[in-house]
Amino acid sequence: MSDKARASRRPRITYQVALGGLLVALILLFGAIEPVFFYPDVLFDVTSIVGEIGIMALAMTFIITTSGIDLSVGFILQLSAISFGAVFAGTGNLALAVSAAMVAGILCGFLNGLIISGTKIPPLVTTLATMSLFRGLSMILAGVNSFSGFPEGFKKISTTLLFGVVPIQFIYLIVLFLVFNLVYTRGRLGRHLKGIGFNENALIFSGIKTKRILLLIYTLSGFMAALASMVYLGRLSSAKTSMGNDLNLQVITAVVLGGTSIVGGIGSMSGTLIGVLIIGVLRKGFTLLNLSGNVFNFTLGLILIVALVIFAVLERRKALAGRTQPAAKT
Repeated sequence: MSDKARASRRPRITYQVALGGLLVALILLFGAIEPVFFYPDVLFDVTSIVGEIGIMALAMTFIITTSGIDLSVGFILQLSAISFGAVFAGTGNLALAVSAAMVAGILCGFLNGLIISGTKIPPLVTTLATMSLFRGLSMILAGVNSFSGFPEGFKKISTTLLFGVVPIQFIYLIVLFLVFNLVYTRGRLGRHLKGIGFNENALIFSGIKTKRILLLIYTLSGFMAALASMVYLGRLSSAKTSMGNDLNLQVITAVVLGGTSIVGGIGSMSGTLIGVLIIGVLRKGFTLLNLSGNVFNFTLGLILIVALVIFAVLERRKALAGRTQPAAKT
């Protein structure tokens, strides 16, 4: 057997497999330092503290695949939560409050999508502006006040433990992941998202209505942020204008760390899930070690930079290998 044949039969370690290895390594590292990390309730608690991040990251994967970005998701979550709190405080009607939160999120996402799909304003600039808009609306609605006193039944959407150990957020995340992954890898929408990231004009000439797709995914992102706000509120039991301020970076980091190219066209829903879990392991591990949030942010940024460099190198090598392959014989 030739060397080339042997090389072709060697199993390839993909970026996502390597990322999974990093996740396992982090778990083993924190467990070696603090053995309590291996306790099932502690280990599963990782998914409860990043449930809302994971929910938003799934929709963000759609957006970044198109070479777009949404810097406003954390503030859509914030505005949705404030809308919920304000309506519940004024009416005492839980169903009406939930409806207000979902409508607020959908309208915010729709506004982002309408501007991005209908104009040539880049998503970065658009969502940077709407980020301030949504933040301002939250401040107008709540001011310095916070809303609490929600029903115990509502809190159960985030405090329920299956079998006494598995957070309900883990189930939310897995079910939503399966749906999004199916659409992303098998559905027509997934192919169109990658096509927009590679060459949007080619899709337009093929008759694909890319503006509708962009409007759809940004509206979906708003909906998922509103959904995440309900999970967040169920866990924290208080709606205030400081919530969501630090979530934008974590959501985008999870997606990019997972292998979705910031320039578009390439993505991985499974990578996003692993990225979310890595963030959760870091947060839980640093909390157990009594390390500050600044150390967490520094570490997260460092890991993201290293991942971006590794991903860029792998993609460059893949491109060069494709160019140097000999032409097929006819």
